Amino acid sequence: MTKLTIHEIANMAGVSIGTVSRVLNNRSGVHENTRSAVLEIVKRVGYVPDAGARKLARGERGLIGIAPFSTHAASSPYFSILLDSIQEVLVRHGYAARTLEPDQADLSGVSGFIVPGIFTDDSRLTLLRARGVMTSVIGRAEGETWVAVDNTGGMTHVMQHLLKLGHRRIVHLTGTPIGQESFDRLEAYHNTLNAAGLPDLPELVLDGKFTELGGYRALRAALQGGFEFSAVAAASDEMALGAVLALQDAGLKVPYDVSVTGFDGLPYFDVLEPKLTTVRQPIRELGRAASERLLALLEGQTLVHETLPTELMVRGSSGPISRSRK
Repeated sequence: MTKLTIHEIANMAGVSIGTVSRVLNNRSGVHENTRSAVLEIVKRVGYVPDAGARKLARGERGLIGIAPFSTHAASSPYFSILLDSIQEVLVRHGYAARTLEPDQADLSGVSGFIVPGIFTDDSRLTLLRARGVMTSVIGRAEGETWVAVDNTGGMTHVMQHLLKLGHRRIVHLTGTPIGQESFDRLEAYHNTLNAAGLPDLPELVLDGKFTELGGYRALRAALQGGFEFSAVAAASDEMALGAVLALQDAGLKVPYDVSVTGFDGLPYFDVLEPKLTTVRQPIRELGRAASERLLALLEGQTLVHETLPTELMVRGSSGPISRSRK
C-alpha cells in the first residue's frame, strides 16, 4: 500500500481534492477525461484510500477533541491564540473542534485528540492510547506525536540576559510545577543560577498561578515581606504584567528599581510602557503544527516530533541593576 495521500494524488492530477473524491466514490460531476486521468494515476501508484482519507475527502465534519489544560485556560490570551490556530486548520480540512475532557467525554464519535499542555504524570495520554484515539500533543510525550517550544532555551536566555545586566537576586514567578512547561522553565532558572555560581534561594521562587492576579499577589506579598530582589523573571507574560502592577503600587519604577521579564510574546501586552522584555514563542505556529500532525496521523503517517525555537525580545522593562540594589 502506498503512503501517498489524497492531497498528493490531487496535485499529481492537477485537480482539486474534491474532484479526486468524486472519482474514487464514482460520483457524477467529473469530466470523463479528468476521471480517466485520475484513475490512471491511482492505478499507476497503487493508491488505496483509507477510511480517514475518504472521510476527509468527502468533507464530512468529524470531531476533533481538544483537551483543556487548566481552569485558567478558558480566559487566557495564550490559549485563545492557540485554540484559534488549531481550529483554523481543522475547519479548513472539514473537521469540527471542541474542547473535551478525555476522561469524561464519549469518545466514540471523536476522530482524534489534541492535548495542549502536558502534566509531568499525565493519565490523559494513557487513556487516549488505551481507547485507540489518535493523539497529537503540544509538549514532549514519549510514544506520541508531539510538537513543543524550547522552554528551557527561552528561560535560559532570559536569565543570562538579567545576569549580564548585573542582577543576582532574581525572583522567578511560576505556577505549581506539575505542568511540563512550568517545570522546564523552573529548571532552567535553577540551572542558570547554578552555572553562574550563584545561590539558589527557595524563597525567590513564587507561585504566580500563571495569571495576572496570581503574579500581582505573589510579588505584593514578597514586597511586604521585605524580600530583597532586583529583577523578576516570570514564566508567562500575564504573571509579568501582575508583577509590574504590584511594583507600581509599591512606588517602584520598572526597570529603574526592578527589571521584569515575561514569557510568551503575547501581542496584547505591546501597549505596555515600558514594553515588556519577553521570550516570544510561536503560538500560532504551535497550534497549526499540532493540527497538521494529527491530520497526518489520521491519514496513516508515522509519529513525528518537533521542537520550535523561541526568541528573546529585549525591550524597555529590563535594565542594569540600580546602585541601591547591588
